[in-house]
Amino acid sequence: MNPETKPGGEVTPSDIKPDTLMDDAQCLTSPWLYSVLSGLMIATTLISLDSSIIATAIPAITSQFNTATDIGWYGAAYPLTMCALQPLGGKLSTIFSLRWTYLVFFGVFLLGSLLCGSANSSTMFIVGRAVAGIGGSGVVPCGLSVIALVTPTAQRPLFTGLIMSLYFVGTVIAPIIGGAFTTRVSWRWCFYINLPAGAVTVATLLFFFHPPLNNKKADAREKTIIQRILQLDLIGCVLFVSSIVMLFIALQWGGGEYDWNSATIIGLFVGFVVSILLFIAWQIRQREAALIPFCLLNDCSVMLSIIFGFLFMGAFVVPVYYLPEWFQIVKGASPMRSGVMLLPSVCSQVFGSAVSGVAAKYVRRYNPWFFIGSGMQCIASGLYSTFKPFSTSSRSWIGFQIIQGLGCGFAAQTALLTVQNVLKSNPSIIPIGISTILFAQYFSSAVMQTAGAAIFHNKLVTALESGAGLNATGIAVLLDAGNLKVKQTALESFPDRVDSIIAAYNEAITTVFYLAVAASATAFVLAAGIPWDNINQPYPSEVTEKQSATASNQPEP
Repeated sequence: MNPETKPGGEVTPSDIKPDTLMDDAQCLTSPWLYSVLSGLMIATTLISLDSSIIATAIPAITSQFNTATDIGWYGAAYPLTMCALQPLGGKLSTIFSLRWTYLVFFGVFLLGSLLCGSANSSTMFIVGRAVAGIGGSGVVPCGLSVIALVTPTAQRPLFTGLIMSLYFVGTVIAPIIGGAFTTRVSWRWCFYINLPAGAVTVATLLFFFHPPLNNKKADAREKTIIQRILQLDLIGCVLFVSSIVMLFIALQWGGGEYDWNSATIIGLFVGFVVSILLFIAWQIRQREAALIPFCLLNDCSVMLSIIFGFLFMGAFVVPVYYLPEWFQIVKGASPMRSGVMLLPSVCSQVFGSAVSGVAAKYVRRYNPWFFIGSGMQCIASGLYSTFKPFSTSSRSWIGFQIIQGLGCGFAAQTALLTVQNVLKSNPSIIPIGISTILFAQYFSSAVMQTAGAAIFHNKLVTALESGAGLNATGIAVLLDAGNLKVKQTALESFPDRVDSIIAAYNEAITTVFYLAVAASATAFVLAAGIPWDNINQPYPSEVTEKQSATASNQPEP
């Protein structure tokens, strides 16, 4: 059933009948479309800012609560719950209303922000971060599902790319914003700011977004709340969440709180392996009723897109975390200044996303961007590894960032768009496909950060011993001082070895970039296996209608 259109061809929310799917003829147009998209952009920006906004606020927070022992959980609580609950967020939106699923998740995120901003203890702050992560776990996948529902196929790459660019850009600029709030107002406004901005998103989705029901959701409407909850694959959810929590904690604690060979870390890894194997077995048994339906994992395009997303995001986060380290330690920049020095990457990334989004309309394939994006990111990461402590010019690090930013902008959204395109004949599971891709990306971020930290630490100790001639005691003095005070500590404790110490840190940081080279190169190779599907292929419903029309026009024998 097609909606009636206005004389100008415009479709309004009231025109969408509740038993239809939105094909290109039914997608929202201005002003409803842009109102909804504006709300999604605000929400995505807030979610991304929260991932790293406390980086420059942590010293003030620890002073407020008179504790430094919980620092690790300040940063880990948010991504832990956000990552672990990604698949559940996608599953919920296939059973319940997409609009209300989105708004509930976003409401939980705002509640977490309120708890953080008003926290009167370290424990309350950590709980607030965890609650915000629970809410954030459903906001991005449901938001991308909304885009898939309300935008025409030709415009979908542009808007999806814009949303993902906002997420990446927000992650990069968040420490600058956090530093500004902490310095000029209070660290609490890093979280209070989410409330008035979030109210705009809530209003736009309440008034302008009224999605149609597909057949699956229409059937679900006839079931009780308990029956619908039982459709969530709660056993699979418990197994998945427990496995990810154990792995995440092991990666966070390993090499810091505990040695890698300690009973605690080994026990967490064993628990992860057992839980994930049970989860896989349960998913195979549940098949299409599983938390992650079997039809997703059985599709070549979807599986390769998931792996590509994991590798590409992993290659992206390494420079995001270690370029500021290089700027601060080697170049002597302040935390805020190092954030400003990342602007070439941020600006070129936004430009790259816009270019790939517009060009996809004419190229009609997402595959070229897989190769171009991963190839450029591989080249940029390799160039980062050539940094020298005293001779690398600003032209070099600016140019290298532009290459990386363009590559990220070109390919960051391709895995998500490919999954949307592959699953458009079965739109009820698009949210699950999107949430699975996002989980792979978030999980990759945690894994690559841990791997990068291990490479950095091991190489740094070796370089300080062999290059700077420091013994274990001298190395411990530098490590205890923290990266922000490397040069100051070196001047105070080892004034005759400052240059060699800076060179050792430069060597350790540039070695980490090889991890990004390996990840992006592997992603480039895997992209060759993704089928070259035409993104402008019609919806199955459109094909059926055309076939029916053709048949009805045939003359009777």
